[in-house]
Amino acid sequence: MARFGLYDAWNESVGEFLCTQWDRACDALVVPAGEARTASALLREALEPWFALKIGAECRRPSYVAEDGFPAEMSVKWSASRPEIRVLFDIGFADARPDVTALTATVRLAGRLGASLDGFERTGDLFLDGRLGVPAPLWHSLVLRPGEPPSLKAYFGLYRWGTSEREAVVAAAMERLGMGEAWAATSAGMDLARHELEFFALDLSGAPQSRAKVYHRSATATLDELNALAARALSHDPVRAGRGYRALAGGDGNDAGEAALTCLAFRKGCRQAEEATTYLRMSSLARSERDTTERVAALLESEGIPTGPYRDLVDALAPRPLEAFLGLQELVSYRTVGRRADMTTYFRFPVYPITRNPPRSTRRTTLAPVAAPAFRGD
Repeated sequence: MARFGLYDAWNESVGEFLCTQWDRACDALVVPAGEARTASALLREALEPWFALKIGAECRRPSYVAEDGFPAEMSVKWSASRPEIRVLFDIGFADARPDVTALTATVRLAGRLGASLDGFERTGDLFLDGRLGVPAPLWHSLVLRPGEPPSLKAYFGLYRWGTSEREAVVAAAMERLGMGEAWAATSAGMDLARHELEFFALDLSGAPQSRAKVYHRSATATLDELNALAARALSHDPVRAGRGYRALAGGDGNDAGEAALTCLAFRKGCRQAEEATTYLRMSSLARSERDTTERVAALLESEGIPTGPYRDLVDALAPRPLEAFLGLQELVSYRTVGRRADMTTYFRFPVYPITRNPPRSTRRTTLAPVAAPAFRGD
């Protein structure tokens, strides 16, 4: 089953290709024209450091975002009202000093959106100053929520460091955010060698509901293990989540597939994690993109969410018949919040013919340590 080289895009620029997919998504989901134009213009501006870079026939500087090295993914959170569209991008992937490029982009984008850098300024040096030998990769997510101005998130990659270093940095960051006790209560007894700390993320917003999020990667796990990990969050419903996980995984088994992710989200004043989101890698669980689509559509329908917009989006983004490939909907996430559930589909765009990212244990960088530049420039 084909998974790589799905798009004939070698002669396009990286930015133009990604923005075309964004525009197709907005059209398929009938985003109001004014919101779509604003978001599209902002995305083009955000991608300026590498917008014009040609995709080419092979990936010469692979990003960790996608398995083939492409530096972005798009996701859609589904609800009974209008969907929420997001694009995650690695703005420093093609730069000799990606940490500096990404930090500059953070300040510029936050200023453009009126986003708050409070939490970022309190914790960023822990990840970016090279104290652990190399700075953490810094990614961004641009979010378009129905009826709201675009917003911004920041993600620090922890995957270059050892287990003890990741644990220490996350604990220190949570302490600075006033969430140290909540993190200690949530992570007590957690096997962080088995459920690796993979990312630390911040909503760049001053709103009370703003979150700090800790992502875990489980190289191999059962659905029951993922459910137990998610149950460390206050809002998690293990019975409902178990049904949702199995609907996505297919069959009656307990296999969670390859490299599932779990995100534990914290807010100020919480005594432990408030929400948990579980991400299943559908390319390791489904037979084809059609199989993935039917499983997602069935679960959406069971949650009372219309499936028409979802199917329209998949058709708009698919590079070939759904029976002929895998990997467009690489991840699908499920989260229980009180009496309802949230689902999100994560779209990858495999433009290169082979995978370029090596196994986790061998992925290391050769960048020299560097002090982080000031968060606020002149």
